[in-house]
Amino acid sequence: MKVLITRAKSQATEFAQYLESYGFTCVFFPTIEIVEPDSWEEVDEKIKQIDKYTDIIFTSTNAVKFFFDRFTKFHALEKLRGKRFHAVGTKTKEEIEKYGFNVEILPEKSDKESLFLKIISEKKEAKFLFPRGNLTDENFIKIFKEKGLAIDDVIVYKTIKPEISEVEKENIERMIENGEIKFITFFSPSSVRNFFEIFNNIKFNGQKIAVIGQTTLKECEKFGLNVDINPMKFSPKPNAKLLAELMNEEKTKLLAQN
Repeated sequence: MKVLITRAKSQATEFAQYLESYGFTCVFFPTIEIVEPDSWEEVDEKIKQIDKYTDIIFTSTNAVKFFFDRFTKFHALEKLRGKRFHAVGTKTKEEIEKYGFNVEILPEKSDKESLFLKIISEKKEAKFLFPRGNLTDENFIKIFKEKGLAIDDVIVYKTIKPEISEVEKENIERMIENGEIKFITFFSPSSVRNFFEIFNNIKFNGQKIAVIGQTTLKECEKFGLNVDINPMKFSPKPNAKLLAELMNEEKTKLLAQN
């Protein structure tokens, strides 16, 4: 049974392995591409001023990777000792820990809103640095400032729509419309938006839609897409393993109907 994964293979290896262990066949069709910012100038300036920040907030593994990669071009990681690190969820936490840093207690739910509300309620005397992507919701930064907290944000990566050949597009479109692909997965709001930009007249054929993240769910709903598999219903901190398990349960139901 085929699953369409709308993110790069390099970013969905673990998820694909879980799916394959359940007998799924993974079809990769990234609808987003993660690239460097247009300029590193602002990032480099924040890195030069790193001593003035007490806390660093990360809401994605991409932000962690791009920030640390750039930081180590100027300084040893030791210079970040003593900083408090905040992460949106388990994956982001694990990515920070790879660099040898402990992370503050995670929010009850793995979403940006829960993280920022937790920080606002706990940290009054702090100076925050928020390395982020270009599509990150800036409302949270505004709320921080309204609450009187000092925060500087800086774009360390960009999310763009990748170049896709007409042949690739037609192949995926055919597999969706003829029902060969049974499941479609989304991991971010931008992956949903780009999917519908690429396939603006797509005709679904009974596909089950699976997502991770409340913002991704809401983006699907904006496009009139009914989400069948939402691990947030079962865990406030969903992960790839849980999503794969739920998809396997749905697959079992489909097979029983045939």
